[in-house]
Amino acid sequence: MSFLGGTIRPLMLLLVALLVGVSTPAVVRGDDNPAVLRGVQFLRGRYRNAQIGETALVALAMIKADVPKTDPDLLACIDKIRTRFPSSVYDPQRKGGTDVYEAAVVCLALSNLDSEARRFELAAAARHLLSKQKANGSWDYDQRQAGDASISQYAVLGLWEAENGGVEVPPSVWDRAAQWYMSVQAADGSWCYHRDEGSPSTMSMTAAGVGSLLICQRQLARYRRGADSTNPLLQPLTAEGHGPVKYTVTTPAAAIDQAAKRGMAWLAANFTTTNATVIGQSVYYGLYGIERLGALADKETLGRVNWFEAGRQHIIGSQRADGAWDSAHGDVPNTVWAILFITKSTAKTIHRVDIKRLGAGTLLGGKGLPKDLSNLMVAGGKIVNRPMNGAVEGMLAVLEDPRSSQADGALSGLVDRYQTGGAAVLRPHKDRFRKMLTDRDPGLRRVAAWGLARTSDLDVVPLLIDTLTDPDESVVVIAREGLQLLSRKLEGLGPPSPSTPDQRKQAAEGWRAWYVGIRPLDLEGQDDDAKSAPPPRSPR
Repeated sequence: MSFLGGTIRPLMLLLVALLVGVSTPAVVRGDDNPAVLRGVQFLRGRYRNAQIGETALVALAMIKADVPKTDPDLLACIDKIRTRFPSSVYDPQRKGGTDVYEAAVVCLALSNLDSEARRFELAAAARHLLSKQKANGSWDYDQRQAGDASISQYAVLGLWEAENGGVEVPPSVWDRAAQWYMSVQAADGSWCYHRDEGSPSTMSMTAAGVGSLLICQRQLARYRRGADSTNPLLQPLTAEGHGPVKYTVTTPAAAIDQAAKRGMAWLAANFTTTNATVIGQSVYYGLYGIERLGALADKETLGRVNWFEAGRQHIIGSQRADGAWDSAHGDVPNTVWAILFITKSTAKTIHRVDIKRLGAGTLLGGKGLPKDLSNLMVAGGKIVNRPMNGAVEGMLAVLEDPRSSQADGALSGLVDRYQTGGAAVLRPHKDRFRKMLTDRDPGLRRVAAWGLARTSDLDVVPLLIDTLTDPDESVVVIAREGLQLLSRKLEGLGPPSPSTPDQRKQAAEGWRAWYVGIRPLDLEGQDDDAKSAPPPRSPR
């Protein structure tokens, strides 16, 4: 292997998770662990002369170690990473196959830092990974076609984090990757680097195989009819991020489960922190893989071995005096892998994703407001959730109340009333929607933009134009769709999705020019909404 050169109330979320029986993965704060603190201190400054891949690894370790996002070294890492986005594409520093490692860890860093603010760059890096997938479903060096288990592992991991951050990954990518991993699994359940070259099976590559299959299984679950094992209370009103996309999964879920179980059995029989022949090139790389599959499979043991405690003891006992860990591929990557293991970094990702699914951008986390209100609220001509009865005023009051757990029914009721009564039922509540448009909760801002557009009044256009510069991508999408609806411009004037701040600003200027052309602003009284509308409020 040639390696790298919205606001939520935590206590309420925990209470909701306990009430509905949701398993919340254990997470470990890195800033409470002396070994992690020493490791982070070692990494500070190492990014200055490092290549982009290692710089992204350093950023990821700092994020998982709970270093503040305003930390100067972390911000410097991100600024350095952003130099590889000269336009709408990702331009890797290294080529030939190592660019897959590089783009993958860039996705990891950007998604865990701030996926909404970095959506444009995240999508570009993910597109690079998608373009490098081989015909057989694997990733490998450019001169090879058979597939490399390590490179493929990082591609799967990077795309997983990108999709967690809101980037759409075609389901066929997960399907083909799962098929490839299953095709190169040994009879005893293990994996190696290059099956075509007869490489020996190792703990590192078997962990890579199992972990990758578990990720593919998670991402394919939403496309299987009746096969999604995720707690239904963690799902928004519809499959998130994919809308009407239909896909028939070709890899049976049972086959993936069986392959993962065989790999886990091999690991249970061969787990070690001392036998280099079994481990592979780096024990820290291998342990990071073990942490990942432990979190994905929700297992605390491999056989009778507590994998976390065994790995923790080895890592703590092998830390150098300067805070680093070292093995094959250098002290920076190995220090990062050690930190990612100790902080249970994958468990943190799963925890973040589950909160996102539970809350879908709302304050409470129990509301489940979808991101695409115009298209995803109706399935087969019917409202997905049981609509709330009563007056629209009551529904809006429920949506505005951060203590309410009935927001899904209120929103369904609102849509139901609109479908039966049209714009007239929403028009009297424009002021209410306008106020909601300034809320720090992006879920409510989405509802407000949706409601304003469906009043069918052109005087709400300035409000929606201002909302195009909202910091939340999903709010921008709803505002853009509302403008398309009101203007009858099906192609619209932008911005694209995802979009950069400059693209949002440019689109807002285009829409404003259109509006002035069809209805000149009368500042003496014609457009009260335009005069009094406060600017969109950023989530805190």
